[in-house]
Amino acid sequence: MKIGLFDRSRIPLLEKEMDLFVARNKAIANNIANIATPGYKTVDVSFQHELSNAIANTTNDVQLSQDIKNIQPAVQVDNSGTLDSGANNVNIDQQMADLAKNQLQFKMAARLTSITLQMIDKSINGV
Repeated sequence: MKIGLFDRSRIPLLEKEMDLFVARNKAIANNIANIATPGYKTVDVSFQHELSNAIANTTNDVQLSQDIKNIQPAVQVDNSGTLDSGANNVNIDQQMADLAKNQLQFKMAARLTSITLQMIDKSINGV
């Protein structure tokens, strides 16, 4: 097993989280774009359970870095009935709330990545 430069940091985990937040953002945008499409079913991207299991089942940072590379988002279709509009089951209020939450989570992961890289830079340059 080849160990990368950042495999002992939280960078691989944060990178995977940001990739998954991007996938969820695309799903939410697709739901919003199809709000008036008859018969459309809301989709969501799930990955927290798989990510939590990978974190819980690893004993060191290097193993975690390898395990999370295999995690892929799971797309779930909501097959519940239609809303009062009768067209489909897209709830615009819920989608907008999910979009705001997802954006905040992405920004937090990006900020943590930036802080981690700054700490690595300080340890290398001694400043």
